[in-house]
Amino acid sequence: MNSIKHIHSSEKRNIIAISVFLMLLSIGCKKETSEQEAVPSILNLTHLDYLGEVVSYAGQDLRIVHIYAEAPNYEWVGDDDEGQACVDDVARAAVVYLRHFELTENEESAEKAKELLRFVMYMQTEEGLFHNFVWDNSLRKNTTHENSVADKLNWWAGRAAWALGTGARVLADYDSSFANVCLLSLDKLLPHVNETISSYPNTKMVNGYEMPTWLIGGSGSDATSELLLGLVAASKVSSNAEYDTAINRLSAGITMMQYGNSAEAPYGAFMSWQGGWHGWGNSQTMALVEAGMIEAAKREADNFYTRMLVDGWLHSFPLDNPTNTREFEQIAYATRGVAVGLSRLYEATKNEDYAILAGLAASWFTGNNVANTRMYIPLHGYGYDGINGPEDVNINSGAESTIEALFTILEVERHPLSNKWLNASSDGPYSLTSDGKQYRYRTYTANHNGESESIILVSKRSESGYALLTEAEFQEFKNQN
Repeated sequence: MNSIKHIHSSEKRNIIAISVFLMLLSIGCKKETSEQEAVPSILNLTHLDYLGEVVSYAGQDLRIVHIYAEAPNYEWVGDDDEGQACVDDVARAAVVYLRHFELTENEESAEKAKELLRFVMYMQTEEGLFHNFVWDNSLRKNTTHENSVADKLNWWAGRAAWALGTGARVLADYDSSFANVCLLSLDKLLPHVNETISSYPNTKMVNGYEMPTWLIGGSGSDATSELLLGLVAASKVSSNAEYDTAINRLSAGITMMQYGNSAEAPYGAFMSWQGGWHGWGNSQTMALVEAGMIEAAKREADNFYTRMLVDGWLHSFPLDNPTNTREFEQIAYATRGVAVGLSRLYEATKNEDYAILAGLAASWFTGNNVANTRMYIPLHGYGYDGINGPEDVNINSGAESTIEALFTILEVERHPLSNKWLNASSDGPYSLTSDGKQYRYRTYTANHNGESESIILVSKRSESGYALLTEAEFQEFKNQN
């Protein structure tokens, strides 16, 4: 599935996609009042709708999301070992539709979210845990694959919690009965959350680093961050104090997984687990902002995120040698965590830098990446599956990549200042040394109303943080140094 493929869809589907895309441009999303509000929306849910399939079960409509769609025709493709649909993708799709409903009041999205949430709850066991995969649209559960066993708090349980908590919060006024069912389902998972956090505040030493023992898998701050998002959402509509206890302990554990500073690797990044960092699944900054832990989130954003926005996106690195970085592959799931995390920081702090940085991060989807390729196609709503190298782009458009692209676009377009930089291109990185201090910088350029505007992101290598400078400010900065 990693080979380069070429888009070639049927004429009928092109006509449908163009019609829906033009309609979406006219609808857009609710945004803040701003002179920049005229920027049209590029959000298009057509392909995500296409990946969905409604299945009747026990007199109710459930919606699955097919996990793969391969170019050139983008027909549904399953996995022989795992199945055709999973909680992992259905839960994330539910979050996208719920947020779309919340921001636009589009009731069709609310109803699709409910169908998806019914599938999530169908996959829950009596003990409160979740199987992940179904074999096909008969909804026959895969109960034996290692990525589908319901035996502990794991990735798909965390994602299920995110969807259920978001459903309980967002649907509270729209359909209070269904929202309460979501909350009851999440309540069933709480004993397993409580068991996981029962080792708090015990820690362990791993290669000289002190780590928590009460996250998913012991130190899995990546999976835990998505669980945390669900618990925070549920706490808004629940009086159960267990949610608050879990939020506080999980937030504390995630924060412990943050190492380094502006000058010392890994530069304030939250480690994904005890072995190191990888891009996918890292919702720590996003989740911590929603949990009220702003300073830890800012530390990652100010130092680690800005380094990547200057030097280039990373795939992973080991904690025992954090400068031994791997660049490929690059995927939508890794980009979303950065872009939406920065967007949440803007919403919490009102610091416009974070709105700009969110737009710059999201420009990966519009072609500002090492392959110079659009990874999100507004005409169809495709989210391409990844960049394997500068000249190797996987243009399959499966559920994960499509969902993560749409989630990013939806959140970034909310803020005109972010949207202003969503289509930016960039040049760099370059180095500048003065008075023994090293700086790295990259120039981002975007066109607005026919006029070009540039901003320079400077990563400070021997002191804390970064700088966002206009061209004139950057020239003055260079003259002073």
